[in-house]
This record gives sequence, structure tokens and C-alpha cells, in this order.
Amino acid sequence: MISRHLQRALVLAAVLIPLVLVSPRPASAQAVKGTLLGTITDAQGAGVPGATVTVTETGTNIARTAQSNASGNYIFSNLKDGTYRVGVEMPGFRKTARDGVKVDVNTTVRVDLTLQVGQLTEEATVVAEIPPLQTDRADTGRILESKQITEIPLSFNRNFQGLLVTVPGATRPFRPHSQFFNSQDSLSTNVNGQTRLANNVMLDGIDNNHKTGLLTVIIPSADAIEAVSVSTSNYDAEFGRAGGAVTNVTLKSGTNQLKGVAFFFGNGNGTLAKDYFSGTKADTSYKQFGAALGGPIVKNRLFFFADYQGTRDNLGVVNRHFIPPADFRSGDFSKAPTVIYDPATGNADGTGRQPFPGNIIPANRISPIARQLLSFLPAPNVTAALGQNNYQFLGVREKKTEAADVKLTFQATTHDSLSYRFSFQRPEVFDPGTYGIYGGPSNGGFAGTGTNKTFSTALNWTRTFGTSAILDARAGYVYYHNEALAQGAGLNTSDEVGIRGANIDEFTSGLTQIDIPDVGFANPILGFSAGLPWDRSEKTYNVASTFTKIKGNHSLKVGFDVRHNRDFLLQVQDNGGSRGRYRFRAAQTASPTDSASQNGYANAFASFLLDRPALVSRDLKVTDPGTQHWAIFTFIHDKWQVTPKLTVDLGLRHEYYTPFVGLVDQGGLSNFDPETNSLRIAGYGGVPKDLGVKTSKDNFAPRTGVSYRFDEKTVLRAGYGVSIIPFPDNQYAYNFPVKQNNDFPAPSSFAPSGSMAGGFPPPITAAIPADGIIPANTPLLRGQQYNVVPLDLPEGKIHAWNIAFQRQLPFKFAGEIAYVANRAHGVLARLELNAGLTPGLDNAGRPYFTRFNRTASSTGWTPTDTRYDSLQVKLDRRFSNGLLWTNSYTLARSKDYVNDVGAIGTPADVSLSYGLSDFDRKHNYVSSFVYELPFLKNAKGALGAVLGGWQIAGVFIAQSGTPVDIRAGGAALRAPQNQQRPNLDGTQAVLGEIGPGKQYFDISVYSAPAPNTFGNMARNAGPRGTQHPALRQPRARLRHAHLRAGDGNAGHRPGRDGSPPGALRSARHVLIRPSA
Repeated sequence: MISRHLQRALVLAAVLIPLVLVSPRPASAQAVKGTLLGTITDAQGAGVPGATVTVTETGTNIARTAQSNASGNYIFSNLKDGTYRVGVEMPGFRKTARDGVKVDVNTTVRVDLTLQVGQLTEEATVVAEIPPLQTDRADTGRILESKQITEIPLSFNRNFQGLLVTVPGATRPFRPHSQFFNSQDSLSTNVNGQTRLANNVMLDGIDNNHKTGLLTVIIPSADAIEAVSVSTSNYDAEFGRAGGAVTNVTLKSGTNQLKGVAFFFGNGNGTLAKDYFSGTKADTSYKQFGAALGGPIVKNRLFFFADYQGTRDNLGVVNRHFIPPADFRSGDFSKAPTVIYDPATGNADGTGRQPFPGNIIPANRISPIARQLLSFLPAPNVTAALGQNNYQFLGVREKKTEAADVKLTFQATTHDSLSYRFSFQRPEVFDPGTYGIYGGPSNGGFAGTGTNKTFSTALNWTRTFGTSAILDARAGYVYYHNEALAQGAGLNTSDEVGIRGANIDEFTSGLTQIDIPDVGFANPILGFSAGLPWDRSEKTYNVASTFTKIKGNHSLKVGFDVRHNRDFLLQVQDNGGSRGRYRFRAAQTASPTDSASQNGYANAFASFLLDRPALVSRDLKVTDPGTQHWAIFTFIHDKWQVTPKLTVDLGLRHEYYTPFVGLVDQGGLSNFDPETNSLRIAGYGGVPKDLGVKTSKDNFAPRTGVSYRFDEKTVLRAGYGVSIIPFPDNQYAYNFPVKQNNDFPAPSSFAPSGSMAGGFPPPITAAIPADGIIPANTPLLRGQQYNVVPLDLPEGKIHAWNIAFQRQLPFKFAGEIAYVANRAHGVLARLELNAGLTPGLDNAGRPYFTRFNRTASSTGWTPTDTRYDSLQVKLDRRFSNGLLWTNSYTLARSKDYVNDVGAIGTPADVSLSYGLSDFDRKHNYVSSFVYELPFLKNAKGALGAVLGGWQIAGVFIAQSGTPVDIRAGGAALRAPQNQQRPNLDGTQAVLGEIGPGKQYFDISVYSAPAPNTFGNMARNAGPRGTQHPALRQPRARLRHAHLRAGDGNAGHRPGRDGSPPGALRSARHVLIRPSA
């Protein structure tokens, strides 16, 4: 099947390219390279046909020629980024040239030249700068210059993605996921109201994304980057797999001049701002060092560039937790706020239980295993009231990164040029456990070592056919291997303390997770996150080609882009992970007639001392997990210069995504069928390997744009385009039999579920019948959660448009004002299919409970809509005469149903989940600058070394806060797995008070909804504030060495980002329990 999909793409490409060769009016601009065009006129303004135009890259002395057409127009597409000289020759006229023309990737630069009557032996060189206007394309976005990337202070290892905040419509980049998974410090942003997964990042035109867009794979060194092109709306038809931003990073290439740089950056915590709410800051030690060198191997033909970067990043970790005090550990609960009941008394349902005398458990009743586990805990080191954080953990998260790039460029013939790039990256992170090899609650139990071994390679070939046709082909391969191990990996710690059956092999080594999830304790008490360990590898193969033909005033381009991804992920994490989990609750030492004891943290800890868990669970690996799929893109694009002032872009793109298929022939995927309450296993019987998922063949995406130049200083642009939204995830790959959940719940609420002394039962897996269909009420599968794969759900589409007015201003500034908007339809969001659909019915409102007596979760997908409207303003000055200054302001409103690919919060009424996006900010102003101070700039000797060559650079941000979601307790709603929000009865206010007995919000305006009804507050309708940090960085220069005295947080004033302190549960979601 897969070969058939690939064959179709290649056949389509083979058909399109010959059509272009014979077309009467072919070809177009190159989106992953640059385009230079213009009009040659005489002194009277008439077009000059037949003029010979030569563009020469000044760094390599490589030239190309073209002839102006009947209208005097010329165009050069597929230009490598660089600085060019544009020269024109025509008999009867003097030679004319313009120097210093900068061409970046994914840009169209206009150079119009006027010929004067004279002899060819005479030459006129134009020195006036090209107006900084976007004159011949209708997309929105920004070019990030090398000067910005290397000189502006950037966090996260000087990651260029930090500058995405300067792009209008983009939110401030943030670092998602754990340190182990995202050790390369990939940053994410939401662009023009779209999910962060809707962005597409390329490196030298080759795919540079984790499969579903979760992460950017390779993060190049700032000193290796030539430029970054960010296109955010109505991009060329060549671009796809995106609805937000398309970012293409171009690495530097060698030139005829040998150039190099060596660098070292060091940073500490002296300039870090204190957190607004806690008033503390963490210790930091940071060192980054490296070098880059580029130059000729054979002048004018063969060039090299190479760089290396090392990072040593040590981050101080300060965490406070509540750990059991000494009297609790000995069984003395005389100071506890609740009564501890003896489970050895009374009945099996908990009735008739008697309290322990004096609320003290006899020493001979305490489990030896519990006693040994407690010996791993230190004594409290912070004075605090009972139940409050009484232990402070100080640790250091250590990260070591090595990265390198090599790039070769070769002008093989006058018609053929080639380039080859190899990039390598290896970050390794060690995050210490609170209690070393015994784990603990810091960072949710994510303690151990995470290693990421990644490399990316790309080969590009460009061939010109005469002066009017160009073929560009590129191929790439990206390998990504990410492994995370708990700190106790390789040790049979569970066996050693007496918990048998946990440590079966290397994958299950380490200490079992011990949880006490009642209020007061941070979990895991001991052990590690269920998410550890994991082993993930991903391979992406990418082949793409474009053919461009220029004839008359048309530039027509056709091409294809084929990507094949293979993703392997060994990780079991739902019900306790590979080492298993013992969960202790209060009920096992509580009384049914004493409600306080049923929720007491002291009772939960007493259950642990007596070895009476409420739940014993673990996850088992059954078969090799992983998926593979193909993405096949084809497009056609015509750039038509209707007149020297009017340019029209017309494009059509098609995207085809094959269904995910398991890496193994049988059992690689499975699908839960809610209609029959059964699990269908791929590859068995009549169940297809792709589960029967249908593919959409009508994913056509038209793109159009119009650009009109009123004069040399004024441009009006407008564009409209459609983008395809691919299926956002492949979570369904991790149903049974990829993994098997073993749950051993208690027979009743007050009875225990096994014991630590009894250990884990031998792993049990369900048998798969020959037809591959397993009833979901099979005992081993009855309580498992399942994902439901939509078999016939088409990809969503984003309709985007913009209209922009741009004007050249005095002092080399360019101003732009644009209306940018989009509407997305069919955006997939997770939906709990077995939630309570009728408030007031409890489990009886679950559709699968009434039919199959099933209460376990069944997650499916539902199409949703998003809406985005914005006013985007830019005022920019590209680097010239010592000053670079960009300014952007966005006034925006974004609405959706979920954040990223989150779940609908109100399955009973999906419309209640529609509201402001989690990332919505009404106002967002960002300014970036690099300014070389003019005094003593060229001074010599000691005076110049000390006082000359200083510059300041930085970013200033002022923005509105993000919305806050106000929620209420959902018990009275009686609709399982539905969120509840309060009624809003007045005007909301932020009081800003912090501390015990204080109110951050005025909660008097919220009230509890009537039983069995939803509140009237919308999602994300809470109050919000403002946030306005500023960054600046002075720099000193001594000859050719740079000495930086940088302050990454100078002027940083953390504002009330609409987010309450941690005591209110979460910075994004606030739980209010109002009185009725």
C-alpha cells in the first residue's frame, strides 16, 4: 500500500514537469531559496527588452545571467541567500549596476534599473539602498537577520526561536515538555491563533520537525545561522503541513574569504528576577562555548563552513514538600486532625471499625517494608505546621550538550551547483531525585538521565537550463533517538525492600512508585514517575524537487515533497508504569460513618504503614510499539508580473497523508469500537494493518496573492489561502496489545488491594483471537482506557487572509499595517465518549455504562472550529549604520475549544468549551534592537580597547495577560468527566492579595450553580492582568574579540499575567468553591 502512495506522487511529478517544459508561459519563485526580480527601463521609463542582466554573489563570485523580456522584466529564482551585485548590459546604453543587494531565503527582492544612453565601456554604479519593502508577494511574517540572532541576548542556549516573539501574531515562545524529552530546548509558539503543533520548521529546506510537530529536532548554534525566514499567513503553495508559521533556517556557507569566530558565554543567577508570587529565584550556572569557520577550498568553486558548540547548563532546583514527621513514621497520630481506625476490627465494608487507642498504631503492626521505605526519607528541615511543607530539597539539574554542523557548497559547472550539510546534536540531562536512587516528588518523579542523539543531513542540487529554466532537488534524512532512564535504573531496588515481582528485567528496574494522593502529600512519596523509562527513535526521510520555467511575464513552478516517517516509542505510563505503583488512600483506615477520616492525609499515611493499598497497578510491554506513515505533497505556482507595479501569485497545493501503520505486521495498532464494545487488533483476521482508516484525496489548498506598488515607497498587498490540518497525533498506537494495563483494585472502597508484602502478581496479558476482535468486557481489559480512531474523518482546513499596507519612511524605516485573520474548520479535539452526557444521572448518564456497564474512559475525536482576527503593525529598520531596530504590535482575539490537542472539557455540551484561547493576549508589543554606540568606535590602542566598540542590544516586551479559567467543584453536577464553572453574578476584580486568608481574586462575584446544571461562565472568562518584562545587553569589543557584559533580565518586572499563586492550584485554571 505504501509503495502505491509513493508511486502516485512520483507519477504526478513526472507528469507535471514535462507539462512545464512545453508550457507557453511557465515558472516561479523558490520558497526555500530567494528570488530577485525587477524591470529594466530607459530614461523615459519604457521597458528595455533583450538586456543582459547578470547577478553575482559577491562572496563566492558565482554569477548567473538572464534576458529582460518584451516588457523589460527579468527574474532570478532559486538564488542562494547572500549579497549580490546586479549588472545590466545593452548595446547603445552604458553599463549599469547595483551593489549590496541582500537576498534571503523565501524573499522576493525587487531591483529596478534605469539605463542611460552611452557606450558599453562606460559604467554607472547605483549606490542608493533598496527600499525595505515587500513588493512582490502577499504573505506576512519576518526575516530574522544574523545580526539579531547573534547579538540579542537569547535564553535556552541562545536559541533563535526566542526571537519568534518579534514576529507579529506570534505568542512569546515557551519551552514545552520535560527536560528529558525536550533536552534540545525546542521552543513553541502559537501563531495567528493556531495550535503550536501547526508550525512547520525546516533546516536548509529539509523537514526538521518531530513527527506531529511537538518539537523542533535540530536547534542550530546562533553563530551558524545566516538567516531565519518566518512566514505566518498566505505563504507560497510550496509550503504546507502548517497552519501557523513556516520557518526555514538557513545555515551559513563558506565564501572566498576565510572567516571565523570563537565564543564563550557565562551566566549566573545574579541578574535573574525574583518570581512575582514566591519572591525567590533559583541558582544557575551556565557556560556556552564554541567556534565557527568558513572559507574556500577551491576559490570561486568549492567552499566549506563548520561550527561546534558546547553547553554546560547547571540549574539550581529548590522544592518544598510535606514529608511525614517522626511521630507519624512511628505510628503516633495523636496530633493528627482525624481519627485512625483499625482495619483489623469491624466488617469488610468498614462498618464497625474501632479507633486505635490514643490514635497510635502499635509498633508491631507497622509493615517492615513500610519501615524500610521510610528509612530512605530524611528528617524534616523546615519548621512548618502539621500538613504543610516541612522539607526543602536543594539540587542541581545538570545538562551537557555537544553540537556541530558541516556544510559544503560546490559550483560543479556553470549550470550545476550542489550543497551538502551534516548536523549533529547530543544533549544529556541529569535531574536528581529528591532522595537519590529512591526517587521522590521533585518534578513529579522525573528524576534520572535523559539523552538525545540526533543528526540531520541534507543534499541539494540545482541545475539551470539556459537562462529561463531551473531544476532544484533536495533530499534529507533526520534521525532522532531519545532515551530516558530513572535514577535507579539497573538496580533491583523493589526486590531488595521486599516488593516481589516488580523488577523483572532492565525495563522494570528501580523502585516501585509509592503514592499517597490525598491532600498534603506531594507524589510520588518514593519511586519515580510512571513515565520513566522510555526509548524513542524517529527516522524521517524527505525528498523534494521543484522545476521553474520563466517565459514572458510568468514564472511557473511545479514540485513535489515526499516525507516518510518511522516512529518507535517504548513507554508504558498509564497505570503505574513498568515498575508498578502502590496507591494508598484514607478509606482503608477510615470509617464509613466518619467523613473526615475518609479524606484525611493522616489516614492515608496510616494505610501505608499498615500496608493496605487502595490500588495496585502496573503497565506491561506486550509488543513493539511504533508507527510509520507517508506524507505526499504536490503543488503548482505561477508568479505573474501583470505590470511593473502589479504582481499576482496563483497557486494550488495538494496534500495526501496515508494512515498510520504499525511497525509490526500484527498488533501494531488497535481500535476500540464503542458500538460493539470490542477491541479490533490490526493485522489479525479481517482487521487491516491501518485499521481501515480512510484517507482524504480532496485536500486541495488554493493560494493567491496580489501586490501593487503605488510608487517606489508604497505597496498594497492582499492574500488568501487554504492550509490543510493533518491528523494531530497517533495516540491510538498505544492501546492493547502495544501495552497491557494490570489493575488490581480493592474489592470495596474500604478494603485493601493486595499488599506490598504480597508483591505484584505475575504479568498477565489477554489472548488475541484469530479474528483480532476482543470483547472489551474480557476480565483483563474491562477497566482499561481506550482510544477510538476515527475511520472516516477528513483533515481540517484553515482559511486565512490578509490585507497589508506598507510604506517606506524617513531614517531607513519601513512601516506596515495589516489585517490578518483566519477561520479553521475541522480542527480535531479529543472528546471523552463515555462521559456523563446528562447532568444529574451520574454513571447512568454514561452511554457505555447503560449499554455495557462500562465506566472506563474511551477517548475519541471531534471536529471543532477556531477564529482569529488581528491588527498587526510593524515599524522596522534593518541593520545599517550601526542600528537595527524592529517593532511589532498586535491587537488580536483568538477563540477555540481546546488548547493544542487537548480534550473538550464539557462533553455533555461541547459548545460550553468554546471561549478565548489559553494563549490569547489582546495587546502585544515587542521591540528588538542592536545599536553600536558611536563614540570612540574607531579609536586605537588601549583607549579604543576599553572605551570603544560598545553596543547595546535587547528585547522589550509589553503585553496583556492571558485569560484565566474559573472553575467550580463538579460534584453537584453529577455528570462524570465534565468540568464545571461557577455562575458570574457581578464584575470580576483582581485584588492581588497573597498569603493565608488573602484573596487574589474577588470571589464574592462567583456562586455555585444549581444542582445538575452548568454554570454561566464561559471558558477562559476570568480576569487577567498585564505582563511587561524588558531585556537589555551591553557589549564591549576588544579588536576582534567580543567581551559581553550581558543582563538577560535587566528591567524585568514580572507582572500579574492573569495568573494566581500556586496556592490556587494552577496558573491557568483556578478552582473556586463558592457558597450557594
